[in-house]
Amino acid sequence: MKNVFSVLFIGLILIAPVAQAQDFKPDDRVIFDLAAEDWVTTKTAHVTASVDAAVSASNEAATRTEMIKAVGDLASGDWRLTSFTRNQDQTGLEHWSAIFEARLPEAALGGLNETAKKLSKPGMQLSIIGIDFTPTLEEMEAARGALRETIYKLAGDQLAALNAALPGRNYRIALVNFTGDESEAQPMPHVFKGQAAMAMMAQAPSADTPPSSTPVERSQKVLLAARIVCAATEPKLIAPTTAPAEPKH
Repeated sequence: MKNVFSVLFIGLILIAPVAQAQDFKPDDRVIFDLAAEDWVTTKTAHVTASVDAAVSASNEAATRTEMIKAVGDLASGDWRLTSFTRNQDQTGLEHWSAIFEARLPEAALGGLNETAKKLSKPGMQLSIIGIDFTPTLEEMEAARGALRETIYKLAGDQLAALNAALPGRNYRIALVNFTGDESEAQPMPHVFKGQAAMAMMAQAPSADTPPSSTPVERSQKVLLAARIVCAATEPKLIAPTTAPAEPKH
């Protein structure tokens, strides 16, 4: 009779972990959303300048050099030629229209429109057609990276709270899906073109005025959202313990 009881006891020990494994549901998940926001500031502006020139066949090379030099004298920066068109009028002269763009510090914007007027001359006109204080791509990406780190930390805190609130289940983060970007961000209103740029530059300090030691920063809000999926992990099976052998009589 003792031998039969021992077999049944060992059998119950072997069945227990199997029943525990059967309680596990691989589709047991908890899904929640997180969001974080921050401000991106910039001290530079994207400036667009146009150069219009009347060109004859004999001075094409010289005009090209003069256009590039004039833009460089407008303000020190990494100017890039982004558009160029040429048309011939009825007099036989060609009309060149070029667009140059550069990212300039705010201190270099004072008197920029007046400088463009001074550099203009008969046959070549310079003008400022756009000033945009939108942060650079690098600044935006740095902000998004910081927000992702914030969401990772928030997700870890929520995971710890979840496991503490539901004992008997061990959850892990199975997926972090960034569902939103700065779609709900407030766009920056600091974009000036055409006559608006002229008015803005007229109010800007002149080139003789020393620049402020603390530039005025422009800010843009960035919002990042994510959907977090936590999945239950399969519990580890407890190795069955072998009942001590019955002493032989």
